[in-house]
Amino acid sequence: MSALRILIMDTGPLITLAAAGSLDYLLLPGLPVLVPDAILYEATIKSDALGAADILDWSQDRAKHIQIIATRTLTAYFASLELGIKPESGLGERAAVEVARNTPYLGEDEQALLLTEDDRLIRGTFVTMNDDQRIMRMTTFDYLDALEQAQKINSADEVYKRAEDAGRLASKRSLEQEKHEQALSALNKVLSSSANRNLI
Repeated sequence: MSALRILIMDTGPLITLAAAGSLDYLLLPGLPVLVPDAILYEATIKSDALGAADILDWSQDRAKHIQIIATRTLTAYFASLELGIKPESGLGERAAVEVARNTPYLGEDEQALLLTEDDRLIRGTFVTMNDDQRIMRMTTFDYLDALEQAQKINSADEVYKRAEDAGRLASKRSLEQEKHEQALSALNKVLSSSANRNLI
């Protein structure tokens, strides 16, 4: 395995970081950031929702670093609405699974770091041995903690405090130990190879 990508698995990480004014923290490892279109849609469809405007502006301003992935999942969702059929639940998560398993966006020699607010949303989603080696889960808090340990940011707790002050009470959940260490190891390899040690 060589290349590593960050795949946003649900709206939680985007909303939390937007509320904290810290969306650019997703770019600090210098990795490609993949955002399924359904997740961007869910996070921004209500223009007055917390973080919605910032997320939309960020996705446009950082277009060179962020890839918004069109999915069949979102297309099917809109088709269901037009037909008056109640769509399946978990729109964003289902779109992310589609992206993770779609080789044009994630090749067989590449790994995906799935960033989620709460791993319970995707626990058990990837069950094959091949998936288990290629697709790793990491919570928002674990991600920020890794950035703090690598001296990329001052404090993960500060980010959560800013988000809370803005009205976002986000989960600080971590993954089970084995998956936690697998994801942290992959991310830390990238962070340790970076020459840029500046704090934000």
